[in-house]
Amino acid sequence: MSEENKENMQQNEGVKINIKSPEAEVAENAEELQEAENQAEETDMGGGEIGILKKQVENLENILKEKNEEILRRAADLDNYRKRLTKETEDKVRFANQAVVKDFLPVIDNIEMALQHTEEGSPLREGIMLTIKSFKDVLSRHGVTEINSEIGTVFDPAVHEAIMMDNLAEYENNTVTLCVQKGYILNDRVIRPAKVKVNKI
Repeated sequence: MSEENKENMQQNEGVKINIKSPEAEVAENAEELQEAENQAEETDMGGGEIGILKKQVENLENILKEKNEEILRRAADLDNYRKRLTKETEDKVRFANQAVVKDFLPVIDNIEMALQHTEEGSPLREGIMLTIKSFKDVLSRHGVTEINSEIGTVFDPAVHEAIMMDNLAEYENNTVTLCVQKGYILNDRVIRPAKVKVNKI
């Protein structure tokens, strides 16, 4: 054997050739495939957990929305109750003297009736007129006003009570032709409607 061939053999012996058998290749590929499948399962499991979490978040958002709506409804109910209670309290204050005022109305009626039976210009008449004025001034300071029921006034069912009818050409239809009894209002509330005679043509 020549020196050159010996040298080549020595070099070849120093080099390790890594050639895998077909069985080894199959086994290695199977391991890689199994590892890939495991990773895919882990990925799917993670995606499932994310889906569950998203569903839980969605449920919590719906619950929160319902609670917020319930809170708003209760707040509105509470506000309405507060307003109603405030109005009722204010009405109690404004109309606390209603019963007393109504008791005094027949007194005014009697005094005004007495005035009609006095002579014009007599001291008695002047005294009664002064008494009526003083009486009505006191009532006015407490929120009492007289309902307008003069002859020719348009009939208003909110403040007038028709107790008789007329059929007179000289008056317009649905107007007052006579005030039988005066009516009064206390702080925008009718405590006694005016009893009137109404023209109907």
